[in-house]
Amino acid sequence: MAQLTTIEKQILEKLFQMNGGYVLNFTDRTMGEFFRDDVGLDIYDQKYNYESGSKANRMRGLWLKEEEKVVGNSILKLVEYIENQILLGNLKRLDFPTERMAGAKNIGEKLLGEKVKIENKSKATFENGNINITLQKEVFDHVQNLLNNGHYFNAVEEAYKIVRQKLKEITGKEKAHEAFAEPNQENIFGCKPKNDAEKDFFEGVKFLHMSIQFLRNEKAHTPAEDLDKNLAIHYISLASLAYDLITRK
Repeated sequence: MAQLTTIEKQILEKLFQMNGGYVLNFTDRTMGEFFRDDVGLDIYDQKYNYESGSKANRMRGLWLKEEEKVVGNSILKLVEYIENQILLGNLKRLDFPTERMAGAKNIGEKLLGEKVKIENKSKATFENGNINITLQKEVFDHVQNLLNNGHYFNAVEEAYKIVRQKLKEITGKEKAHEAFAEPNQENIFGCKPKNDAEKDFFEGVKFLHMSIQFLRNEKAHTPAEDLDKNLAIHYISLASLAYDLITRK
């Protein structure tokens, strides 16, 4: 039996669209073929005949009956199946958020006994005219509750605070024009600029952080007010980029 927590099961059931007894876009035939050819087992074996015997319940039966490595491998194979089905146009990218896919991969890797790498960098994908951005983890974790409760002004201010706090932690200076002085370049970027293009990049990151500094000052010295949700998310995305660029070395 695989050791899956209640939350992990909920993550997997949501990703694999198991509501109503189904699993993704599988028919009975294609589900049998997938588990036979890709996972190496007969999902319609009697031992997986859990409760109603639906496709979703057979998945649950697999989680209950098989050892962790088998379950972990099946989860990773299903995530790979989703990615291929999206490329083929049989599933929609918007139905499978990056965070949910990554969560399922982490569960599969945990069951296989592999070390789960926590990725802190921001990510962005573009498909079918839609851009999806995963914010830098430290920034998002800090402001998530404020966003959930509709406190958009405060969420932006806090996002800027955590960027400036990280800059001070790395350089000893909070003000961007001081933090990005030449002696601090190796602390921030891991090296001195090798050419003019890299020097321009370093300057660009400095001015981005100067923008954060002045935008934060404006928020800190004015009373909190209603802020459009869309604008707030754009501001926080800017903070995420600024944080990301000084923690990549």
